[in-house]
Amino acid sequence: MMNKTYPSFWRANAPVAYFAVIVLTMPFWFPLIGGYPGLDTKILIWAIFAIGFDILLGYMGYLSFGHAAFFGISAYTTGLMLLHYSSEIVPAMLMSVVVTTVAALIIGMLTLRRSGIYFSILTLAFGEMFYSSAVSTLQSWTGGDNGLTGLPTPTLFGSVIKDTDVFYLTAFFAIVAYFTARRIASSPFGLMLRAIKSNQDRLEFTGINVQRYKISGFVVSAIFAAFAGSLMVIYEPYVATEFLHWSTSGKIVIMSVIGGVGTLFGPMIGAAFMLYFENVISVALHEQWLLVLGLIFMAIVIFLPGGFVDGARRVHRKIMGRSAPSGPPAEKGEA
Repeated sequence: MMNKTYPSFWRANAPVAYFAVIVLTMPFWFPLIGGYPGLDTKILIWAIFAIGFDILLGYMGYLSFGHAAFFGISAYTTGLMLLHYSSEIVPAMLMSVVVTTVAALIIGMLTLRRSGIYFSILTLAFGEMFYSSAVSTLQSWTGGDNGLTGLPTPTLFGSVIKDTDVFYLTAFFAIVAYFTARRIASSPFGLMLRAIKSNQDRLEFTGINVQRYKISGFVVSAIFAAFAGSLMVIYEPYVATEFLHWSTSGKIVIMSVIGGVGTLFGPMIGAAFMLYFENVISVALHEQWLLVLGLIFMAIVIFLPGGFVDGARRVHRKIMGRSAPSGPPAEKGEA
């Protein structure tokens, strides 16, 4: 019995182990390819955001244009907790997740009554409402256009946490996030999310409460964004208004498409590529880097709709001497 259990457990979690090795050794190999300290932390934060977004888009098939709302709500809650309550990150992160979960529950109950483009527009509207409130109505709390400034240096159990400490804290959450997402994807709950994406009308005919699963999937995705938003403020004690802006929502969509939606690992690769391109490669391209990035994005959408992950699979099949059919990942990526 023991001999059968352990190999199965290893095969199921081998990708997480490989991911952990790559992440934990980043401070050693990342500078060799032009990366600098701090950028690796930002990549992992966006990777957490991206993997949660993939649960909503890649598995449930709902394209949100307002997911920055959860990233921003969590960031502002963390900032306000650090500023007015305590510099300890544990209560700040817990409160951020609670507030974001409640917000996601309310928004999900209202927006998930619609699907397709109507759902996307509703989420965009909610996101812009939060952004507008932050820069105008609630500016006495949020700092308006200047963002939330003057935050104390975060502490963990009384010790100041910054630089390398923040990186390994973020790495821990990134590994846990990937493990959790894989468990969700392979669970009966994940199967229900895929069934919703495939044909939710047929699922409703079987008597299953589809709305409950949709709201649950939406809230789970928002919780990933909550951890990412909170970690961003711990990494850099400042809350920018752009955290709530629609451009942040667009950025996470692009990262997911470039990496490969519905693959969990792909959106994380997309996040790493985008940030590396924006912060390292852009130096050589000067002001033309946005143009080049746009061309790369269009080329992937047109010729490789399954993203980097699908491209890697095609190359692998070609090397192995088999045909490379256009992949299921491309189908998974459709909202």
